[in-house]
Amino acid sequence: MTHDGDNPTRQRQRAHNEYGRGSASCSHRNHPVRGARFGSARAFAATTIAICSLAPVHACAGDLTGTVSLASQLVDRGLAITPATPALQGGIVWTTPSGWALGLSGGVDLRSPSHVAESVARVARAWTLSGNWRMQVDMVYYHYAGRLHANVYEPGVYWVYRDVLTFGLSGVYIASADEHRLHPAADLNFHWPLAGGLFISGGFGIARYAVPYGYPSSERYHVGYYRYGEAGLLWSHGAWQVELDRVAIDTGSSRYLRRFAASPWLLTLSRSF
Repeated sequence: MTHDGDNPTRQRQRAHNEYGRGSASCSHRNHPVRGARFGSARAFAATTIAICSLAPVHACAGDLTGTVSLASQLVDRGLAITPATPALQGGIVWTTPSGWALGLSGGVDLRSPSHVAESVARVARAWTLSGNWRMQVDMVYYHYAGRLHANVYEPGVYWVYRDVLTFGLSGVYIASADEHRLHPAADLNFHWPLAGGLFISGGFGIARYAVPYGYPSSERYHVGYYRYGEAGLLWSHGAWQVELDRVAIDTGSSRYLRRFAASPWLLTLSRSF
């Protein structure tokens, strides 16, 4: 976890196993870009369309899915992307039978709907290892221009057990920061079904941060690791989902990260299509 211009960079709070289920992930939970431009995401989409227009039809056959959600705050690995006000998110994912997935998503603070607080472009490849296990590798580009400001590239590898348990390892590179290092992170997430469409969901992880200080602020950094987590209930009915989560970071890191900490409760309403 690093920071650019006195702002911490985002990191996902949940791993990207959504691709394996063929849905768009708009939650950046965990999730969590100064000088970045949304044009990078548009270029990603244009490249995808161009490749498909030149490739054989059977090579580009796949499914297009999406999600729209309303959240009480955009949160990533326990840190706030936006202020504690309602935020709207939307995303699409194109998946192929061979395991490839391309995705675009974005989020806005409803108080400033003309300003994109978060945009994400992602490419991933998944494999089936056995009847119970899948593996996925991905590369993700994040543009944060809300409460957090950073330009982030994050490669990762994930192992998924029956869509119930996910373990992921990733490295975060902050292109817009002066402190150019790869910051490791590890996440463990679960999604346990109950009765009546209810699920217990949550996860925890550890990531490296680097908070600039002094004057100018980009010359020196407080460096360390912090732990984060969430736990909550999810209700699913058809294309609709409602989720309530308790979000927290460890108290030991609060000295440097408390001004970036998210609200302790996160409520999300989403619809897939």
